[in-house]
Amino acid sequence: MSPSRKFVASGLFGIVLGFAVLALASYVAVHAELQRRSAGAWLRHTIQVQSNLYQLYGLLQAAESGQRGFIITQDERYLDACTEATSKLPAILDELSDRVGDNPKQLQAIAEMRTLLGERLEIIDEVLADVRARRLEKAVQLIKSGRGKALMDRLRVIIHTMNESEENLLESRERDLNAAGGQFDAAVWALGGIIFALGAFSLLNAQKQMKAIETSRDSLKAAYDQLIGETTRREALESQLRQSQKLEAIGHLTGGIAHDFNNMLGVIVSSLHLLRRKLAGSDGQYAQLIDSAMDGADRAAAMVRRLLAFSRRQPLSPRPLDANKFVASISDMVRRALGEKIELETVLAGGLWTAKIDQHELESAIVNLAVNARDAMPNGGKLTIETANCYLDDAYATENQDLKPGQYVMIAVTDTGQGMSPEVISQAFDPFFTTKPSGKGTGLGLSQVHGFVKQSGGHVKIYSESGRGTCIKLYLPRFNHVGAPAVISATTPRPLDLPLGTPEEVVLLVEDDDTARRVTAQGVRELGYTVLEAENGRAAIDIIRQRADIALLLTDVVMPDMDGARLAREAVFRRHNLRVLFITGYTRNAIVHNGVLDPGVKLLTKPFTLEQLAIKMREILNGK
Repeated sequence: MSPSRKFVASGLFGIVLGFAVLALASYVAVHAELQRRSAGAWLRHTIQVQSNLYQLYGLLQAAESGQRGFIITQDERYLDACTEATSKLPAILDELSDRVGDNPKQLQAIAEMRTLLGERLEIIDEVLADVRARRLEKAVQLIKSGRGKALMDRLRVIIHTMNESEENLLESRERDLNAAGGQFDAAVWALGGIIFALGAFSLLNAQKQMKAIETSRDSLKAAYDQLIGETTRREALESQLRQSQKLEAIGHLTGGIAHDFNNMLGVIVSSLHLLRRKLAGSDGQYAQLIDSAMDGADRAAAMVRRLLAFSRRQPLSPRPLDANKFVASISDMVRRALGEKIELETVLAGGLWTAKIDQHELESAIVNLAVNARDAMPNGGKLTIETANCYLDDAYATENQDLKPGQYVMIAVTDTGQGMSPEVISQAFDPFFTTKPSGKGTGLGLSQVHGFVKQSGGHVKIYSESGRGTCIKLYLPRFNHVGAPAVISATTPRPLDLPLGTPEEVVLLVEDDDTARRVTAQGVRELGYTVLEAENGRAAIDIIRQRADIALLLTDVVMPDMDGARLAREAVFRRHNLRVLFITGYTRNAIVHNGVLDPGVKLLTKPFTLEQLAIKMREILNGK
């Protein structure tokens, strides 16, 4: 066999031929891509020219509008837009002239436009000068002369003609771009076909087909095993996602209910406190009835707070916290909650990181977990509170929704009680779900813990087996900044007398609920202040315009049309020394972001007592 025939039979001829065709197709693809880029650049150039024309026309209109506004009102503020427009027009014309430097027809139009524009601006300046000099009749006569209108009409015609010319260029360049794109696509498809053919040819000429088949079989088995594992993991993630979406939906519902319920509770609590103040010193039977009503209102308010905690709508005040000192400080409180049958042990880790959390809410969460553990150990047992440093990696974060990998401070609460079944664990964080007998619990304890920790950027995990006990781990975000964490007191002393105001201190109360506004206003008057009332933000702004002696703005956050945050901004803009106190039963993102109050915001949550209102108002009015 001749060398040429051996070359063809070996298959190398086909490979060489294929690479030659591949090189040719690559050259065509590169050439088409260069054409496409060039066409795209010209297309963008045309769009920029049109943009300059639109901008030029807009500035002309702004200049005329500012002139008319000044002539009508003689208010210098209307000239800001006119001055800005006239200052920008020459630059826009120069930029436009540079862009169409390759188009003599467009350059001629710009030259005419520059002359007409100069004349129109001279007329505007002349009219403005006459108005400033109180020569209104002369200014009016100049406007009525029609010179300005004729110039503007001609300018519009020129701009319209230039724009039509650019539109024609745009269509032509779009066709060029599409044609180049078609050539590029065809070349890419040809490249793909050639590469595929070369691969197939090489595969058919492979000398070790059996080994390749065995390798493919092994790879397929591994892929199948990986697919089974991925399917199982995806099903688990989908289950978590459904649970998360269910809790989110219930959270939105409970948050809305809590808002309305807090408004009603605010009226009830305020009215009871006013009634108690009015009946001070009278028959003790009345005081007992009021106390009973207040007790019921307080329990209802506590339930609403738990609903807000679950729905992640409560305002938090996170601070650096030493978890070891915190656990030690609440041990006596937890021991009293557990009773004598249950042993309490604390295991505190050395070198514990600092956490950043709202201590009061964390204290409530630990007490809730301790009470649940006590109920799970009716015959006695052991409760352990443990602290530790933890790092939750990417793999763990992938398996748990809404969790960021990183460093956390863990507080684990472990009991030796009855434990939970997998079915109970899956519903444990649902609000109002409880395994306790009727009347023994609201079912909001764990849901409150879950909502609070999630809102704080942490994570909650339940480990439990029926008959083997339960361990609930709270992962709190680590605080990396340098500073001495502190454990603050959980209770504040109650003052003997209410701090009162004076009639010279004027308070503007803004509340869209008529009943709540009436009762709150009565309470503020009871404290000695002068009260002005407004049913919405617009009415409040009108009052602020008329009264310069308002010392404090007391406003609801959630209101129609204008919320409390926007009202506060506009009010302080008009009265820089005005103090603001927000009152609300449900905080949205107006003053709370990422679960934390905005800096400098003073907030009083509904329902509040007359004492709390008095203390907060005096704190704000006496502060810097």
